[in-house]
Amino acid sequence: MRSRLSLALLLLTGCSAYRLGGPPAPFKTIEVVAVRNATSRTGVHAALHTRLAEAFAMDPRVRLGPGGARLEAELISFRREALSARVDDARDFASHRITFVMRCTLTAEGGAKTVFRDRDFTAVYVYQPTGDTAAGELSLGPAAYADIASQVREAALSAW
Repeated sequence: MRSRLSLALLLLTGCSAYRLGGPPAPFKTIEVVAVRNATSRTGVHAALHTRLAEAFAMDPRVRLGPGGARLEAELISFRREALSARVDDARDFASHRITFVMRCTLTAEGGAKTVFRDRDFTAVYVYQPTGDTAAGELSLGPAAYADIASQVREAALSAW
């Protein structure tokens, strides 16, 4: 009986520091600056900016706005690589690898504290076109942008 009581007491006190949503955020607000695009891929910067803002807005520990941290991001690379040729046509590819690389800098306390500078975040997807290759490639964008935004949010809000 005494060992059960001790175990229950240990479990209750051990879990008292638990907080829903993870550890406290290192800042209360974050400003997501408009994403820049250094690639020839047009229209990507607006979609990436939206995904970044959504990723931070979904976290209850922070809110969007100026005065806290500042996130600057730039899409620095977009690559499409052919992986395998079709068996019936050596010039037509059966699968492609799409890679997006975004470079971010996060500062806090009015720029006095650098959380990370020029850190690269990458999303890689392999797809097999079933008709219109360009449309298939474009359909990967939302998932890739959400993946990168999730990586950035995780890096920004992890304990540091």
